[in-house]
Amino acid sequence: MFAGAYRRHCSPGPSEEQSLTPLHLKPGLFGLSHWAAIAHSHDLGLASHLSAVAQLTVQFSDYLGCSSKEQRVLRRAAFLHDIGKIRVPAPLLCKPGKLTGRELQIMQSHPWLGYELLSRAGEWNEVVLTVARDHHERLDGSGYPRGIGGSEIGFRVRLITICDVYCAMTEERPYAETMSWNLALERMSQKGTRLDMDLLDAFSTMITCHHSHRGTW
Repeated sequence: MFAGAYRRHCSPGPSEEQSLTPLHLKPGLFGLSHWAAIAHSHDLGLASHLSAVAQLTVQFSDYLGCSSKEQRVLRRAAFLHDIGKIRVPAPLLCKPGKLTGRELQIMQSHPWLGYELLSRAGEWNEVVLTVARDHHERLDGSGYPRGIGGSEIGFRVRLITICDVYCAMTEERPYAETMSWNLALERMSQKGTRLDMDLLDAFSTMITCHHSHRGTW
């Protein structure tokens, strides 16, 4: 029921066709297994989060009617969204208490660190780079690192951000209580103008249906 509403966002335009070239045909571009190994060696929680967000993003984009090509792009972007955290000290990633001002500054540098890291590694896909940089931006302008909002935040960033927030809330984290799926959706719905509410409604329907039927993805 949501496919028609979102197909125009999911379908790549002519300028994006090149970015959908199979990854193995692009010289110098690291595959996800390369980044997964690095993330795993840096912090197990980070590696698990990257995998979870990528999987959920594929499920959500499929639910919205995105093409298989678009799903592959979104999967790569979702998996690499937090890759900048491999440049953040591991003890800081799993610190159980409140971060100091300096620690928070370091943590919030990871979007730019990821963008720069991927750019220097030869990442050519603008969707992947943009998601790495902008996944903590919010529609009301309250996010970071650039403080952009509204139409400056594209559909793909909005989609992956919802998957990222949901995974973060429902995963085991040393610094916050793990939420049930329904509590996480409730908390997300209270974020008002920060998240894309139309996308969140579709996401909530998907998650609720899954848990109601107790099926597998």
